[in-house]
Amino acid sequence: MTGSIWFRYGRVLCLTALCLGVGSFSISSANTEKSLYDRLGGYDAISAVVDVFLQRVWDDPVVGRYFVGMGTDTRNSLRQKNKNLLCYNTGGPCKKINRPLDVTHNGLGITDKEFDIVVNHLAATLKDFKIPQREFEEVMAKVGNLRSYVVEQS
Repeated sequence: MTGSIWFRYGRVLCLTALCLGVGSFSISSANTEKSLYDRLGGYDAISAVVDVFLQRVWDDPVVGRYFVGMGTDTRNSLRQKNKNLLCYNTGGPCKKINRPLDVTHNGLGITDKEFDIVVNHLAATLKDFKIPQREFEEVMAKVGNLRSYVVEQS
């Protein structure tokens, strides 16, 4: 309702400006804020974060077991899929190239504890990259929403 009031008000201002002959009049959009993707620093920043984050996950003594036996090509593929996923989900221009998360993780028996370990590695990586608090919280909220697609066991 509020949005429509502002929309109507904005239209009245535009019409008034046109009638008065004010050619340079413009209404700034209420949504001129940069996307989370841009606020994170774009693709290169996301790529660097994912590289460090995945290495931490792969090296972890608890969750690293899910990645044992992955060759370089498979790890590079997983790395690219994660970069695209984070890019896409933060408003960037990337396309998702992965299967649905519930399909990908089905049958692995991932627990809440293991999910939390991975999330904590991401949080630590974002902090190491000095991601501002607001952007940090936005990314972590998006990742937290993935729990139901990944965890099979409490």
